[in-house]
Amino acid sequence: MRRALSAAALLLACACVQAGDAVILDRVLLKDKGPSECWVVSETLEEMKWRGSPTAGTDSTRKRREIREVVYAFQRQPGAWTQGMEARDRGRFAESAELFAALAGGEREAEKVVGSFEEGASWDLAGPANAAAAAAAFGKIVAGFPAHPLALDARYRQGMVLAMAKKTDEADALAKKLEEDGKGKLGQAANVRAAAIRSAMALAKGDANELRRNVSKASFSPEAERGPWLHFNLFVADTLRSTGQAKDAVPIYERMLPQLAADPAASARVRLGIGVCKADSDRQGAIIDLLALDALPFGSPEQKCEARWHLGRLLIADADALEKTNGFAADERKVALAKENRAAALLLLQAAAEAVTDHPTKAQAAELLKTLAPAADEAKPGDKPAEAKPADKPADKPKK
Repeated sequence: MRRALSAAALLLACACVQAGDAVILDRVLLKDKGPSECWVVSETLEEMKWRGSPTAGTDSTRKRREIREVVYAFQRQPGAWTQGMEARDRGRFAESAELFAALAGGEREAEKVVGSFEEGASWDLAGPANAAAAAAAFGKIVAGFPAHPLALDARYRQGMVLAMAKKTDEADALAKKLEEDGKGKLGQAANVRAAAIRSAMALAKGDANELRRNVSKASFSPEAERGPWLHFNLFVADTLRSTGQAKDAVPIYERMLPQLAADPAASARVRLGIGVCKADSDRQGAIIDLLALDALPFGSPEQKCEARWHLGRLLIADADALEKTNGFAADERKVALAKENRAAALLLLQAAAEAVTDHPTKAQAAELLKTLAPAADEAKPGDKPAEAKPADKPADKPKK
């Protein structure tokens, strides 16, 4: 069924005619002249070949330095691209990867390159078990379209995946090639990506000094290199968080948020990082950040599960702290707040324990729930009061 849906999505994505026979063209945003519509034939780091329509016209060229951005026809209408992005934003990474793979099966260079890149990105998000699939998808661009503008980022992403999968020799070969290219036209753009790959290699082998040294060299621009900038900063911040260096991770996450105002899915991942980092030092701040994340429709099942686990345990801790304050029993407001926090915590922990994921916080939520059976007098809001049972009738006296 999924293969059939992907094939149908591809057909829709490849269609260049909408109702009324209006041709959907690519939109090229020029730095000095604004948007221009055309049909992109091929691209390199130096130039772009284009024509006036998909089927007719003579190929012309534009210098790459004149172009700010290209929005392809398949990104401007419903199809595999839009469905793949929506699935990924909602955390359905395997489904997203299959949709982008379907796009990569198209005839156009742009479909092959962009589809393969986003397929690799989706498999990467799906977790370490999918490293081989991610590396293979990025490798299609590296091998088949080495001059395309996305090839440089495909080399970086493939190297990062291989490094984290401890495919050291393959990752090292990619980093060395980038370092060689850094001596030529690619310059700093290649060197930055090589340093990023070496950062991942250092992390995989547990070399903290080499990790710090290479992280300082991997200085991506948030404006000119937005994609790798986002990916690498998340890598660094998530690494610091997972190794107990939450205090150092929070500023990195917080610096990223202003740049992600138009990317709610990426913002969700960053907010999760901030909330988890603050959990043990700023309980109220963490609760606010994690509640904001839980209310959004974005984020993977793993992210939702982790957020709900931390929210649940923090709300329990908040209720415990309230109950230890002086005069708690006589303060109706505090009593009500503690009760509400416990009720909310139970719902969140239950949701985490029933999540469709194998994330470790699922089991942690289930364990905590065993110790938090609600008191008999703590009815949830909206519960109906139990109906009184009819009194037993007195036994009939035996007849004489």
